[in-house]
Parts: sequence; C-alpha cells; structure tokens
Amino acid sequence: MRLDTVTAEIRPRSDWEAVDLGFAMVRRSFWRCLTVWWLAIGIPTAIAAVFLWDHPIVLLILFWWWKPAGSRLVLFELSRRLFGEEPTWKSVWREIPRAWWRRFFYRYIWARFSPWMPVTLAVEDLEGLRGKPYRLRCGQLVRRGEGAVMWLSGIGHLTVEWLGFGILVLIHMMLPEGQDGIWQQTKEAWDPNFPLEIPLAALRVVVGSMMFALSLTDIFVIGAGFGIYINNRTWIEGWDVELAFKRLAQRLGKVALLLLSFSLISLSARAGETGSPAEVIQEVKSDKAFEVHSVMDRVQKSKTSSSRTLPVELIQAIMVVSAVCTVVLLVGLVGWMVWKNRHAFQLRGGAGKEKGPPPAARVVMGMEVSPDSLPTDIPTAAWVLWQQGRQQDALGLLYRGSISRVIETGRVEIHESDTEGDCMRRVEQTGVAAHPGYFRGITGMWIRLAYAGVTPPDAEVRAACEQWPFEEGRRR
Repeated sequence: MRLDTVTAEIRPRSDWEAVDLGFAMVRRSFWRCLTVWWLAIGIPTAIAAVFLWDHPIVLLILFWWWKPAGSRLVLFELSRRLFGEEPTWKSVWREIPRAWWRRFFYRYIWARFSPWMPVTLAVEDLEGLRGKPYRLRCGQLVRRGEGAVMWLSGIGHLTVEWLGFGILVLIHMMLPEGQDGIWQQTKEAWDPNFPLEIPLAALRVVVGSMMFALSLTDIFVIGAGFGIYINNRTWIEGWDVELAFKRLAQRLGKVALLLLSFSLISLSARAGETGSPAEVIQEVKSDKAFEVHSVMDRVQKSKTSSSRTLPVELIQAIMVVSAVCTVVLLVGLVGWMVWKNRHAFQLRGGAGKEKGPPPAARVVMGMEVSPDSLPTDIPTAAWVLWQQGRQQDALGLLYRGSISRVIETGRVEIHESDTEGDCMRRVEQTGVAAHPGYFRGITGMWIRLAYAGVTPPDAEVRAACEQWPFEEGRRR
C-alpha cells in the first residue's frame, strides 16, 4: 500500500465527513460500482428467479441474504481506485468466486445481521485478518464512528423501502394511458381484509423495485463504511503525517543533501566543543518532544416523493409493510441505545455494594503511571526536582502522579491510548471526585512546557505542589 498514490485527500475527519468521503468515492465511480455489484449478484439471482418465479417474497429474502457478495465487489473496486489502481474486468471476474466463498459461514450466517459490516468487511477483505486479531482490530476501528455506522444501517434500510416505493410509483407514472391493466387487475383482486395478499403479478413488480432499490442503496452504504474505515486508520496510524513527510521530502529534493552535509559539519564542530558524537547524540535523543492528539465531532439529513396515484388499496398495503418495517427498526434502534447506555440505568451507591476494580492503565502517552513507579510523596519529590533545575522531570512527575491518582482514587477510566485532551475530558466527566480544576491546571503547565517550551514561574509550580489535592496519596 503506497499512500503517495491515493486519489483522495487523506486527513483526519469527523465521522460524518468520513461518510461523505465514502459517498464521494462511490459517486466518482457510480456506474462501475453498480455494474460490479450486479455482476456478483446477477447470475445467482437469475437462476433463483427461474425456480422461485411464483414465490417472489422468498426470492427477495434470498437476494437480501447474499447481498454481501455484491458489497465485497464494491469494496474491491473502491479500495483499488483509492490507491490509484483501476481494476481490470478480468480481475473483477476472478474476485467474484472469492466474494462468495471467503469465510462463507461467518459472513453469511454468523455475522449476517451485524450493523457494523460496512466497516468490518474492510478488515476482513483488505487486511486478511481472522480469529482474535480480527476481533481486536474491529474493536479498535469501530470505536470511532460507531454511532455513524448505526445510523447508516438504520437509514439504509429505510431508504431501501422508500426508494423501492418511489421506483414503483415511477413505473406506474411511465405506463401509457390504458396500459395499466396490471394495476386494475390488482385493484379488483385485492381484498382489504387480507392487505398483505397482493396479486402475484403486482408482487413481482414490487419485489423487482425493492431489489433495484437495495442495489442502489447498498453501494453507498458500503462506500460510507469504507470512508469511515479509511478515516479511522488515518486517526490511528497517522496517514496524514506520513503523507506530509513524503511531500516534504519530494519538495526538498536535492536540498536535502546540502542540509545533511551542513548538519554533519555542525555536529562534528559541536562534538569538538562539547564531547564525543555519542554524547551529543545521546543528549539529543533524551529530549521528550513528541506526543499524539485526537478529537471528536458529530451531524444529520432528509427526503421527497412523487405524484400520480396508485390504487388506494395497494398504497395502503405498501404503507402497512413499510410501517411494520419502520417500527421494527425503531424498536431495534431503541434497544441498541438502551444496551449501549446500560451503565446509566445501574443503581449508584448503596452500603452493601462493592465497586469493581478501577481501570489499570500502566502507561499513558508513553509515561509510566502505575503507583509503584511513583514516589510516596509526589509533590515534595517534584519540588525537589524543580529546585535542582530539572523542570521537565518535575512537571512530568506531577502530571504522571495526577493521572495515577485520578485513576486510583477518582476511578477515572483513562486508557493507554488517551492523549492529554482525552484525559482532561474523562476527568471533567467524572466530576468533583477527580478534582478537575487541579487536573486542568497541571495539564496546562505540562502542555506549555512539553510542546511550547514555556517554563512556568516558580511560584506557580510551588502552588501546584502545595495544593496537591490527593491527600490519600501522601498518607499511603
């Protein structure tokens, strides 16, 4: 994978910007994506239609069930085009059998109802992971953008229903006057007491409309999932930083050699003044300057319909089916939200309730924060370091100690991958028990010194040591 060949702008995006990136990639290759989707699904659908011509509902269920084969072909197309490659038709035909048989039991049975398929399918097909590594990678990538994926899944199903209904109305509108015999036959044969018993001829048209709507919707849902996947990897692996360095290297070109020569001359001159090259290199390497940052955001959308009327009874039947599907989706969404926020329904407090063990992050942002790595009296030790002129070590100790104490005594769920901003948000969400005011102050001092090189005045550091709020830490 060569990042310098990408055909889209690689940068950290919000979840909905990532969805828009996926939509843009699909729009750019719309007809190609739609064609490869139907290449994967078309032949099995035609064969099934021969045997299930009198059972269109069963055909529609089967068509929905093997939809991941078409999704895989769209993902294959988008992933190659993103990195500057245009797949040949020969390679597409070779990929079709793999799209059907690759992890058949897992993809078509065990995980068929998974709403996270648009994202996890990329982990399965593009990274080739299986078993525990696959589960860990999916958990890592789905953590960001989980809400957007769930909305995509729900809105995608609703879009299939309304788009199918729109296609049905369009077919009726396009029929010449006097050629709408099928609708007249449907109107005469339809019994209001059994609204779901639609005549076979009309049912075939309805199923055909739904199948075409499903294909149109799925390519955009898969594109959006691929956009979220690319965005998550950009956040986690720093693709934008890597690309920036590559562009910088290309711009510098021949100048890099001149700069390298100048650096070597300067280094040798400095080595003659201050010591051996090994000592100078060791001094440079001991500087702590680079850390990682991350942020989060969120957003929403709407729709329309057509004129020219269908038979009222048929419309009522379609609306009943749509209403049932909508209610099922809403119930599923509410159930998911309740499960997602189940911690909010747990009873707090209680004399006999025993709290679970606090999170045990030992290293945060490359800094050791476990209690056994810190002195017993953190503020006193930090002030001694400050008086010795070791400002970075002193503030680093205060900051590490604060993180350790909010984890241990404030029960803040800080993870090893969190940045300063993440830690600050978690402390503020926890409330007074984590002393957010003090933590905000010590975080600000640490960031100014570590990133901007601004040393706080002695009085401010002295006050931070004297106001250390984690008294239990001193008495341990």
